[in-house]
Amino acid sequence: MGTQVDFSLGLAVETVYGTLVTVTRFFESAVKWKYKPVKVQGKGMQPTKAVNRLNRNTLARIEASGEQTIEIPTKGFGVLLQAVFGTLTNTLVAAGATGYQQVHTLATTDPVKSHTIQGVLPTLGGGAGNPHTFSGCVADAITFDVKEGSILTAKIDWLAKTMVTSTAAAAATYPVADLFTFVQGTIFKDITSVPTSTDLAKGTTALANVTEFSLTVKNNLDKGGYNLGGAGQRSRKNLLGVRSITGKMKIEYTDNIMRDAYIAQSSLGLVLTFTYTAGGTLGFDLVGPDPIYPTFQIVLPAILLGGDIPSSNDGQPITLDIDFEAFDNGTAAQSIWVVYRTADLVP
Repeated sequence: MGTQVDFSLGLAVETVYGTLVTVTRFFESAVKWKYKPVKVQGKGMQPTKAVNRLNRNTLARIEASGEQTIEIPTKGFGVLLQAVFGTLTNTLVAAGATGYQQVHTLATTDPVKSHTIQGVLPTLGGGAGNPHTFSGCVADAITFDVKEGSILTAKIDWLAKTMVTSTAAAAATYPVADLFTFVQGTIFKDITSVPTSTDLAKGTTALANVTEFSLTVKNNLDKGGYNLGGAGQRSRKNLLGVRSITGKMKIEYTDNIMRDAYIAQSSLGLVLTFTYTAGGTLGFDLVGPDPIYPTFQIVLPAILLGGDIPSSNDGQPITLDIDFEAFDNGTAAQSIWVVYRTADLVP
């Protein structure tokens, strides 16, 4: 017996695309799935048959997709980052340390990893949960979002091959983890050093007027793969497209840094870092020795600003809504790095 809060969500990497595996990684996460049998209706006509006929209505394809929203934890998030970005290095942060630095960058080769994802849904009245198990799940996009007074979150857009309801629910276990929040964040413009396998990136000038930040990375996967013999399901993994990296910031008008960069259309580098210090260290830097804490960092070497110039706000504090796009500047090795210092090792 249970209640409506007894939802569980688990994931595992597949060996063969679309072949179910038992989920092993679990997330305190919400997910909204869509499962759509796409039908076609025959157009043939027959005397006295003035309504579409049931036996002429047939399955054309299966379309399945989902949106997973998660509050980013200090442990266990790396497997989702790897699903989106595709390339990962795991390095012990220091000799004798208990944590790793994961550096996630965009994959440059197909195919992407596919996953089995299982959600177990509670029924009204406390009945046994019902598993919906999706195979062939590939991550199409991720959106990071944080605003004043809130928790750092991520929304992941999944494409799937199909869903079954006959797979038994896997027993859920969860990592012991805390959460990254707005109060733990700092943002710098321009970059003095990019991340390495063990070092974080560093910026030049702290921006103290940012109240909201969001960033969307899209893999722009192709939506094909519905081939003969696939029985209406995708028969191959989705292929990578040209990625897009876009974002938004809300800032208070305290200086002209962003205004001038927008007017000149000069590129900026951004380093956004969240550091969780309340739960103890992952080890110590041997040079300092400085403590090493669970950390989440987004590094963008080159962005161009959109939006508008500041204008009056009817006597209220002036704020700016700034959109931006990240680019390959031809110099930095990557257009984006996501660094995750954690006690978790992604296989």
